[in-house]
Amino acid sequence: MLLECLRIVFTKHFDLKLAPSDLESGASQRAEIMRLIRDCAFAVVAIDGLRPNVVFEFGALHAHDKPVIFLKEAAAQVDIRSYYRDPAGLEINPVSIDVDSQLSDAKDLNYKTWSRFSVKATVNTLWSEYVKKMHEIIPYIEIPEPNLW
Repeated sequence: MLLECLRIVFTKHFDLKLAPSDLESGASQRAEIMRLIRDCAFAVVAIDGLRPNVVFEFGALHAHDKPVIFLKEAAAQVDIRSYYRDPAGLEINPVSIDVDSQLSDAKDLNYKTWSRFSVKATVNTLWSEYVKKMHEIIPYIEIPEPNLW
């Protein structure tokens, strides 16, 4: 759902790139991700499972001083099962994501909450957060406010 919201807001104005789907076949995944990050005007980081690859990409964006629209899904939980190849019989209680403790080095960053159940609200959040970053994003392209209905 978030991908569709990103497309609604940004596709007409930016060349939207997604890791890992936009990586080149046969190339180093890390090198390709770093190239995408180096060449981007800004990024959207969506914390919905606190997966290590997303945290790595978030850190790389920070290291390259790229503007970030930082989103946390309202019902997000740490995707603990993704750390295990075969979790059969493994009982793990879900852990809600707490940005202030689990991403404590990024505590100074504000984030917006989005809900995978509300397309209109998510589109509006993406657009309004983009507009707030107008002085950080180079080149900044004025995007009209999306009007879904």
